[in-house]
Amino acid sequence: MKYHLKRVLSILFSLVLLVTNAHANVDTSQVGQITFKTMGFSKGILFAGGQKEAGIDFYLPIDVLVKKAKLILDIKTNNKNMNGLSSLSILVNGQSVGEIPLNSVNLAKTTYELDIPALLVNSSNNVSFKILGDGQDVMCIDRNTASTVQLLPTSKLTIEYRPLNIAADLHSFPQPFWDSKEMLGRDVTFVFPQHINAEQVSSAAILASWMGIESSYRGVNFRVLKGQLPESNGIVFGKPGQKIGALTLPDVAYPMLSVMDNPLNPNYKLLVVVGNTDAQLKEASYRLTQGDFAIQTRDVRVKAQTLPVSEPYDAPRWVSTQQPVLLKDLIQDGQKMYVEGVWHDSLNFHFRAAPDLFLWNGKTLPLNIDYRFPSAPWIDENNSFLNVVFNGRFLDDLSVNKPGFLENIWRTLGFDTRQENVSLRVEPYMLYGNNQLSLYFNLHAKQGTPCEVQYGNNITSSIGEHSTLDLSEARHFALLPNLSFFIGASFPFSQLADYSQTVLLLPKDPSVTQLETMMSLTAKAGESTGKSIVGVKTYLGVPAMRSALTNKNILAVSSLNEMTFINDVFHGTHFSLSEGSVHVAHNSLYERISNWLRGDFDINTQKADRYLSSNQHWRGFISFESPWQSKKLVVMALATSDNELGKLPHDLRVRQVNADITGDVSVITDQSGARSFRTASQFSVGELSWLEKIMWYARAYSSLFAITVVVFAFFIGIIVYRLLCMHAFNRLK
Repeated sequence: MKYHLKRVLSILFSLVLLVTNAHANVDTSQVGQITFKTMGFSKGILFAGGQKEAGIDFYLPIDVLVKKAKLILDIKTNNKNMNGLSSLSILVNGQSVGEIPLNSVNLAKTTYELDIPALLVNSSNNVSFKILGDGQDVMCIDRNTASTVQLLPTSKLTIEYRPLNIAADLHSFPQPFWDSKEMLGRDVTFVFPQHINAEQVSSAAILASWMGIESSYRGVNFRVLKGQLPESNGIVFGKPGQKIGALTLPDVAYPMLSVMDNPLNPNYKLLVVVGNTDAQLKEASYRLTQGDFAIQTRDVRVKAQTLPVSEPYDAPRWVSTQQPVLLKDLIQDGQKMYVEGVWHDSLNFHFRAAPDLFLWNGKTLPLNIDYRFPSAPWIDENNSFLNVVFNGRFLDDLSVNKPGFLENIWRTLGFDTRQENVSLRVEPYMLYGNNQLSLYFNLHAKQGTPCEVQYGNNITSSIGEHSTLDLSEARHFALLPNLSFFIGASFPFSQLADYSQTVLLLPKDPSVTQLETMMSLTAKAGESTGKSIVGVKTYLGVPAMRSALTNKNILAVSSLNEMTFINDVFHGTHFSLSEGSVHVAHNSLYERISNWLRGDFDINTQKADRYLSSNQHWRGFISFESPWQSKKLVVMALATSDNELGKLPHDLRVRQVNADITGDVSVITDQSGARSFRTASQFSVGELSWLEKIMWYARAYSSLFAITVVVFAFFIGIIVYRLLCMHAFNRLK
């Protein structure tokens, strides 16, 4: 008996070892690349003047184990005769990994590869560069002729890693499912049942919009699966008891969040969001975005949540129009209101604003800047300025001292004429949904100033804490459709940042690409406003009840193979779909005359119709007044195929494409980029009084106004003439 027991145990032990070794022999390694551009250095790293040090940070997911790492540097210089004693030292997390002699770098590009010990690399890392030896002396010649060393943006890190089996714990959310800092470019995977319902899409859209809020400049990429599990981490949305692939969702009567091992690979985790109704699923997603889960929490029963309700224009990321905004309130975490030394970057103030801000002609936005230059005898005050740039447009060069003939005399006599406060005027057309104010202290040294003085950090230039930008005179008024508003700030949907007056519209059985595109658009909404779209409603297919879409703006996504769905959305508009092409109805003679009388000369339906039908592969946006509710808007993301539609999220990260999307029809092709058209008259939305609207319409429709005045004057003239004739007749009689 003992012998048989030992034999059985021995066999079981051997089987365990066999299975373990089999798993151990499976190579699950993956390779990723992180370029300097991905790390935020789109122009690389430049060593110029007295700058001798620089550093970059890179982040990895918490569920990976690094096996190998390599740093590949593309370097160039403008001086082929760099001092042989100079070298570039590279450190990773404080540990030296090598030095590069600068006299080996050529003018075009030289590539160097440095191995990084895997033990040095963790989830949060720093790579620092320092010029050693005589590099400062070589580079300290003149501001314009100084030698430079540049690490090109194509420089990169290659990482070979394998997944780690970390604990299933809600406490670490959003990791490992998503990390806004990690740079390997992994997608967020959303999993739905094969027969998806609208409530699950709404729940996923809420979570996607929150990820848009938390995302960095790199954004967030989505991957969607239906009816199958991923071979990676994933977030699953479904009803209690539903079966998706090898996973059966918890069969509970309440909303629930649960983290578990992925049945396909226990190294990966699945986060399950379960709910029976639209309200339950929304509450579960909203609870997930609030975080604050206890350590070692695998399952949470979601209690009733009070979802926040938006007021118009209350988006947290939009600057106030009620009072002047302090520039110090616009700085990012870790940013300062001052710079040190002569060589430094500009002070950049990023802010978002409602895109429908409106000012009457002649009015401007006051920008009040308090600034202080350093007081050092070697600074050339006549050639040093504070450069002010707003959204890439030059505003002014602010001098160190007050300009003027009398001020020069006063300064010659030894009196203080420092200029430390200036009020500039920003034209309304310069203001966008996403804005940047750049202030650069352009310091120059007097001729003959020693290098060690010029390139020290013993001086400070600062912007005062009372500097402001005043938008309080602006009103909310705009003409729609205008796709540039949607691209820049998800407007008008974001007017109520919770999307409580917005409907998401998809075909009855949306494809994974259509769902991925919708998730990307909702993430963009969160990024624009800083608020989750907890009030959104979703429909799969156009609802039969007209009331479902009244008083709602509509955001729709589809590809041209969904003919029934698209024609249902286009019903009652000047757009139609036939023979696989979108067509735009041509304006009648009456409409053309009406447009001309209003002074609206930009409408061209023929060009738009011709361009849409002449391109076989395109994606883009079409916008029009809602056929279900006047003064409400429909924006439809549309493409000739799902393959084209899948390119749209990437297009929206290309600055030039964003700039070219305007009007009410915008078509994007691989060959020509974005081309936009206006095919219909716009309608006005906003808060102008009736008198202001009369004045605005008189200015906007000057042709019609002039004709109206002439006609009115003609009839008044006839009436006055008849009255005078009658008066003369009576007098003579």
